[in-house]
Amino acid sequence: MLPPICHSNSILPHSFISELNLELIEVLSSSLASSVDLILPQSPFVNLKYLKIYPEEIHQASKKVAMSTKLKSYLLDGSSGSTFTMVFREEIIAQELMADLPVYLERENKSSKIKRAHLDRGKTPVESHEPEKLKIWEDMALIKSGCENPGMQHNTRVIILKLQRIKELLTMLPASKRAKLQPCFSSLCAQADIVINQVTDSMKIHCDENQSVSSVCATTLEPSS
Repeated sequence: MLPPICHSNSILPHSFISELNLELIEVLSSSLASSVDLILPQSPFVNLKYLKIYPEEIHQASKKVAMSTKLKSYLLDGSSGSTFTMVFREEIIAQELMADLPVYLERENKSSKIKRAHLDRGKTPVESHEPEKLKIWEDMALIKSGCENPGMQHNTRVIILKLQRIKELLTMLPASKRAKLQPCFSSLCAQADIVINQVTDSMKIHCDENQSVSSVCATTLEPSS
């Protein structure tokens, strides 16, 4: 026996708009694929203007069962000219990630600018006094620690992993869906490239200044002959 196909929140048959569970469509598609003799009853929908198929469980694994022409015809048999939309789990997750990533990029962008400004201020000559010397030595220790610590690149890795995940999800979508999301993804890649370059530049400044200071200190601390 076929499962009920109406979404719990969908409008009833004989209305103009209806929404179905993607999970139920997957069950129907699987049933049709495994039983060529399965006879479908009359379509429960009449005069639909818009039919949307939407996943109830966003993060469950997709069954990758394509909706057959037979099933689509069954659903829309009494609704010629209706608009049909199918939303995929990968599509929703990709959109969520693409909405979250700009927030992360903006935060990293501000952070890298603050670090860069701090380093630029550190290059300005200042009057020598004991508290300032202590601050410089503290900064040197932090710079050395950061330069040698692979964890400094964590933010860059996070950005790249997020982009890789979005790209992976987009490749799972039909070409028409992928084409709609591609411009947003390309824009994110451009933004990410700028931020990663800024983060990398900040790290390079840290390392370069650490090497310069280390060289000066090594020369200064050498005992006179």
